[in-house]
Amino acid sequence: MEKLRKQIRESFFDPILHFLPLIVFLVVDDFWGMNTAWKVSFPLALILLIYTYIVYNRIFIWHLIFTLIFISISIIAGIEVYLAIFKIRLELVSEIVISLFLFTSILFRKKIQKKILKVIPDVIPMSNNFEELYRVIWVFFSVLLFYIASFLLIQLLADSATLYEHMLQYVYVCIILFFTIYEILRVQIIRAKLLREEWWPIVNNQGKIIGSIQHITSLNDERKYMHPVVRVLVVDKGMVLLQKRPYDSLIFPGLWDTAISDHVKMGETIEQCVDRASENQLLDCLKCMYLANYTIEVEQEKHYAFLFVSCQQSEITFNSDHSTHLKWWTQQQIEENLDTGIFTDNFKIEFELLQRSGLLETGKCECSCKLRDVIYHQSNIAKSL
Repeated sequence: MEKLRKQIRESFFDPILHFLPLIVFLVVDDFWGMNTAWKVSFPLALILLIYTYIVYNRIFIWHLIFTLIFISISIIAGIEVYLAIFKIRLELVSEIVISLFLFTSILFRKKIQKKILKVIPDVIPMSNNFEELYRVIWVFFSVLLFYIASFLLIQLLADSATLYEHMLQYVYVCIILFFTIYEILRVQIIRAKLLREEWWPIVNNQGKIIGSIQHITSLNDERKYMHPVVRVLVVDKGMVLLQKRPYDSLIFPGLWDTAISDHVKMGETIEQCVDRASENQLLDCLKCMYLANYTIEVEQEKHYAFLFVSCQQSEITFNSDHSTHLKWWTQQQIEENLDTGIFTDNFKIEFELLQRSGLLETGKCECSCKLRDVIYHQSNIAKSL
């Protein structure tokens, strides 16, 4: 569970941590000057860097990039103050420099995103991180523009500008502090909700777990992640039980597929997933034998499939909610329709494996409620977490 929490923290990193040194720099600079701002914000940036390395090790580079950006911005702001390059009000130097940086980030978002993804490990889903980052950038940019425009307007219109400038500074700082606290609380609430939602393991080509991702995020992400799935072929008297997938299904809508299949959830063993998938479809306990595993790429994702066979079933009681979409197919019927496009790509692979096994001809297999040792060796998800 702790590793799942870590995965959620990494895939939903609090963007305010990127901007906290900048926020402190701005606030301290406005009230106590740039020298003090450097003395306070630089140690804070270092502390956050160490904290990120310890807690969010796999996305340390992600935060390091923003730390380097903060250092660059603060140095540029200092140069402009001491050299008076653009002859702007000293009170607005930091805000203007940061605003220009934020505007550039918004303008070149796609290019920046591509470059950052090259240095981030593929096992970390970054879609949430980018969305949250640019949402904060837009809000932060809007607040800075409001402050700069209001400050300049007071200079033009107000007779006693100093009083109104101080009032504006307090309002500006209060908005920033409120925004910071709001973001911290918001991310914590979202993480708590994500922890209660369904997460899928991410595996490599050898079936080893290398990460996890929220299932909705995975199906909508531009990149395809490989997830472990269990699939059970129910065989009886030379026939195979198939199920027609719903027409609103995201993958292979309206096609015939194995009757029992499901994704392995985070923290779930292969055996537990087989039992859960069987119970969702059938009213009886299903005895299964491990047959093989294979990988396949489908429309929204990749599957590392664990294939099981259940045969010699004297009586099978189906769940009434699914029974209308089930049908027994003979080997001849399947062979005659194999190239007509009515079967899923997964089942085509599985039918070939089933034919090679000889189970359709003999109708016999060694069934057991306990899965074979090879399953625990290859894919005991809980022990891998």
